Amino acid sequence: MQPSIIAIIVVAAALFVFALLMVFALVCDRMAFGRRYELNKNLKYFTAEDLGLSAQPVSLSGGLNGVLYSCGECAEKKDGVIVFCHGMGPGHIAYTTEIAYFCKAGYKVFAADSRGCNLSEGADIKGMYSGVKTAVEAVDFARSISENIYLIGHSWGAYSALCASYERKVSAVVAISAPDTPAKTGRCAAGRFISKPVALILQPFWWLVNIFRYGAKGNADAARRAEKNGTPTLIIHGDKDKVVNASCGVYYRAEGMNISKLLVSGRAHNPYNTAEAEARLKELSASIAGGCTDCSDFDFKAATEEDEEVMRAITDFIDKY
Repeated sequence: MQPSIIAIIVVAAALFVFALLMVFALVCDRMAFGRRYELNKNLKYFTAEDLGLSAQPVSLSGGLNGVLYSCGECAEKKDGVIVFCHGMGPGHIAYTTEIAYFCKAGYKVFAADSRGCNLSEGADIKGMYSGVKTAVEAVDFARSISENIYLIGHSWGAYSALCASYERKVSAVVAISAPDTPAKTGRCAAGRFISKPVALILQPFWWLVNIFRYGAKGNADAARRAEKNGTPTLIIHGDKDKVVNASCGVYYRAEGMNISKLLVSGRAHNPYNTAEAEARLKELSASIAGGCTDCSDFDFKAATEEDEEVMRAITDFIDKY
């Protein structure tokens, strides 16, 4: 066989493998981001009325919607607005007990649902950088209320908060369980369901997916942005977190004079909750995954119990700025 023919076969085989891996990466990406996230009918979501909060609906551009929360009867009032950035799921409604804590500490809290989540429009959530765009718009709105803006986010929302603070100047940032880049996040997430070596091979393909979708910003590195923007930043992580582990967590990479860290012992992906609450949530998730559709007897209040020490660390941090 002539060398030129061998070369053609090798190139064709390489292109075929590349295309196959690209398709696999796209399928995995669409499984995570290619759908809307609505309320789970099996779960209890606490409302502003349940928690004694005032709630003002707010519409932003592009079909984004959110709510401005406050505690009308709270004695303490602080000059500042917290922009809360939610994680993967049905939007900020999954975090209303945390939002209530911040409101009762004296802050107004603005929480916008990202594209494709609950209150906001969109057929799907598109990709990780979509959350950053939502956070930037939320900060722009909050600026009409106060010059003191604090970004707080969890998981995907923590990534959004860190990257948004690079694009908009804010007073302080708190990032809880933050992943560092979309491609690494894809590897970490997929590694829980497919083999880790395959997930590692797919990582550069997820990098390409995000470049095609968002351009240079598609693979924004949250750790590097946290370091470069100079904004006072508190990074909180649970030492048992398997969703955002040491290989893809901002906590393990970000360094700088502006960065403070809190590692919560014995806690997983929701380190702002008590250990007992995390255990209850794990039990609930396993029950729903097993096909259970009746959660009427489940104690949702106990499953959303905040760790007072961690929550106080957050408010003490932003109080300084």
